[in-house]
Amino acid sequence: MNTNAPVRLSYTIEEAVSATGFSRSRLYEAIADGTLETFKSGRRRMITASALDSYIAKLVAACQGRAGE
Repeated sequence: MNTNAPVRLSYTIEEAVSATGFSRSRLYEAIADGTLETFKSGRRRMITASALDSYIAKLVAACQGRAGE
């Protein structure tokens, strides 16, 4: 494992799909409903690493909330 690899700060949609395992459709749905924040760089839609972390944390929290029902 290369410990000198730079930390990713943002991802394209395709890179986010690879990094998270979510489908493109799932990510675009989250973008459309406002639960996943993005920004544009030229024509490319980008997602920050912190936005992905936040989105996944929301999903985990929602699952944990349902488990207590």
